[in-house]
Amino acid sequence: MATEVPIPESIETLIANLETHRNLITNLSTITKTLTEHFNSVEKTLSARAKSLDLSLETLETETQQTLQSLDERETSIPTSEAAATVDIQSRRDAVVAEIESQTAPTCTDIRTDLSWICRRMDASTLWRYCSENKREMTAIRQEITGAVEEAVDPARLVVDSLEDFVSSEVERETDQCWIFTMFLRLLYEKEVAVSVRERAAEVALKWRTRFGERMEREIEGDGEGEPGRPEGQLFLTIVGVFQAQERFEKEYLEKIFLIHGKKREIAKFVHVLDVADKVGEVVAKMANAGKEIEAIYIAHEAGMLGQISPADLLKSYLQKAKEKANAFLKAGKGSPASVESANNLENNCFKAVIKCVETCKLESKFNIMNIKRKVAINEREREERKKFAALNPYGKGFVQPNGPPKGKRAGPAVYPPPSYPNGSGARRFGDYGSYRGSGSSYGPQSSYYGYDYGRGSYPPY
Repeated sequence: MATEVPIPESIETLIANLETHRNLITNLSTITKTLTEHFNSVEKTLSARAKSLDLSLETLETETQQTLQSLDERETSIPTSEAAATVDIQSRRDAVVAEIESQTAPTCTDIRTDLSWICRRMDASTLWRYCSENKREMTAIRQEITGAVEEAVDPARLVVDSLEDFVSSEVERETDQCWIFTMFLRLLYEKEVAVSVRERAAEVALKWRTRFGERMEREIEGDGEGEPGRPEGQLFLTIVGVFQAQERFEKEYLEKIFLIHGKKREIAKFVHVLDVADKVGEVVAKMANAGKEIEAIYIAHEAGMLGQISPADLLKSYLQKAKEKANAFLKAGKGSPASVESANNLENNCFKAVIKCVETCKLESKFNIMNIKRKVAINEREREERKKFAALNPYGKGFVQPNGPPKGKRAGPAVYPPPSYPNGSGARRFGDYGSYRGSGSSYGPQSSYYGYDYGRGSYPPY
C-alpha cells in the first residue's frame, strides 16, 4: 500500500512563485514582440515618408529651375515682344490715320466691313449706335464683332469709351442696348487691361450708378418698374467684375444686386472678384427650391464652389421631379398616344440636360450617367420605330398603298376607316390577325385587306 508523502508548504509556495514568474516572463515576451513590431512599422513609415519628402523636394527643385528658366526666357524675349508690338501699333495707327485723313467711309454695306472700319477708327460713339440701329442684324453682328474689335488699337479702351458715351448721352435706355454692351464686355473676359483703362472704367461704373441708381434701388426692393431681372443691375455687375472696380462700391450694395442677378452664369464668374462668395450658397438654395437644380449646379461651377454643395442630390431631385411631371402628363392625357409622346419627350430632354451638366461640370466621379445615356439611346430608338410605324399606318397621313397609287377605275378598292362600332369579337387594331369573329366556336385567322379585318359593317375586298 502506497504511502502519500506530504509536500511542504515551502515547496508549494516556491512552485506558485515560479508559475507567477513564468506568466510574467510570457507577458513581457509578448509586449516586447508587440513593441518591436510597432517600432519596425514606425521605422518603415518614417522611411517611406522621408523618401516621399526627398522626391517632393527634388520635384520642387526641378520645377523651380524650370520656372526660373522660363522667367529668364520671358525676360529675354521682352525686348523682341515690345519691338513687335510697337511695329504692330505703328502700322495700325498709320492705317487709322490714313483712313481718318481720307474721310471716306467704306462703300460696301457688309456688316463685317462696317464694324471693322468703325473699330479701326476707334469711333466708340458710332460703334454702339450702329449696333443699336441695326438690331435686326444682331446675329450677324455677334458673329463679326469679335474680329472687328480685335482690329482696334486698344479694344478695352474702345469698349470703355462706348460705355461712357452711352452713359453721358441723353438716349433713353433700351433692352437691346444693354445686350450690346454685354456683348462688348464679353470680349474682355480673361484679358489683360491697362490700369489707366480700369480707372476710367471705375469712373464709368460710378456714372452708371448715378444714372440708373433709382432703377437698381427699385430692383433691389422688387416693386414697380424695378422688378427683379432688369438689365441695369446685371450690366453694372459685369462692368465692376470685368474691370475689377469692386473697391469703389460698398460690399453690401454689391451683395444686394448679386442676390438678384446671381442666377446668371456670366455674373457667377465674378463671384470672387466682387467678394460675394458667401452669397452663392443663398442663390443656389433659392434656385434649387424653385426647381432649377441644373442652373444651380452651373452657378456653383462657374463660381468654383461645387465643393460646398451636393450636386448628386440636386440631380436626383431634378430627375425625380421630371418623372413626376411625366406621370402627370400621362394621367392628364389618360394614356393617349399624344400624352405618351409628350411624357417621353419631357423625360428625354431632362436626361439630356443632366448628361450635359455632368459632362460640363466634370461630375462623372460624383454622379454616374451611364444608365441615363442608355435610356436616352432606348428612347431615341423607340421614337424612330414609332415614326416608321406611323408611316405605315393605312389611315395615317403618310400611308402609301403597297402596289402604288391607284390607276383607273379597276385599280382596286379604296381603303375605308374602321367601323365606329366594334366587330363581333370587339374592336380590331391594325395588324391583329389571329383573333376570332362573332360568338361562334370556329377559330382561325380571318380575311384581311392591307392588315385590317373587314367584319360587320365594313366593305369586303374584291
